[in-house]
Amino acid sequence: MRTLLCLAAVLLAVPVDSAAAATTRKWPGDPAVAVADPAGVLGDNVSGLSFDGPDVLWAVKNGPGTLYRLVRDGSGWRPAADWPLRYRDGGGDPDAEGVVVTPDGLFAATERDNDGDGSLLKVLRYDTGSTASELAATAEWDLTGDLPAVDDNGGFEGITWIPDGFLTAGGFRDDHTEARYDPSRYPGHGTGLYFLGLEDTGRVYAYALDQAGGGFTRVASFPSGFPKVMELEFDPATGSLWSVCDDTCSGKSATLKLSGGRFTVTATYARPSKMPNHNNEGFAISPVCAAGHRAVVWADDGNDGGHALRTGTLPC
Repeated sequence: MRTLLCLAAVLLAVPVDSAAAATTRKWPGDPAVAVADPAGVLGDNVSGLSFDGPDVLWAVKNGPGTLYRLVRDGSGWRPAADWPLRYRDGGGDPDAEGVVVTPDGLFAATERDNDGDGSLLKVLRYDTGSTASELAATAEWDLTGDLPAVDDNGGFEGITWIPDGFLTAGGFRDDHTEARYDPSRYPGHGTGLYFLGLEDTGRVYAYALDQAGGGFTRVASFPSGFPKVMELEFDPATGSLWSVCDDTCSGKSATLKLSGGRFTVTATYARPSKMPNHNNEGFAISPVCAAGHRAVVWADDGNDGGHALRTGTLPC
């Protein structure tokens, strides 16, 4: 009976936004992947990725909280710099699970302080031009009290950013005002909204963050397409918001698009057929098309075979 109840709970947690959500398609790119980092260098716990142009890839590690600047090395990536991460007061060890580069700076999503106990759902902004040996956040937003209570290892796993221009053109609905999203209602929020994936709820939460730090408004929330969500990636080339699940969901990913002012699942994909079911918690899509395809990179939190990164393709 308990098994049946648990199964029912999982099924209810997964949205059926369209027929696409119920059908798993094969990965649309190459079925093969390749290791993309030097063996034994990055180690365990790499959990978030974000491209910064074609030749720079940012990564975060959740324990100890670390930011990596990776540069292209042939078809792979090697670390050019790394920094321990701290909170705004210069202390703590943020459990960094997601990262995104935006016109407003580099932002990390964190689910707890590794030096403390309990859930601590914060977004932290960092100055990557700093010459310090470790980075203290230049701004932070504590969203813990605005979100459902979750386990200290079930909080933020992914973060991405979507520009206001895209959202307004698509008629994105603001649940806070119960009307079309109007950026002018959120002065000081920058040039877009921040979308965060909360693991334990499997939902995505969109926030306007006051760039002075601290202030925020939740604009919307919606299902990711999975009972657990580990990564988010907005692809401006296709207008798709990708949600990624790890080995909990056999490495599936989904695309969501704006329809009727809301993001809904348009397709669900299996992992590339030649990639084992790794604990992939990071995913990023290259902004550059070459020879008809774009590179994608996954971050394996488990560092299987001594490698944290693997690369594959998507069609342009």
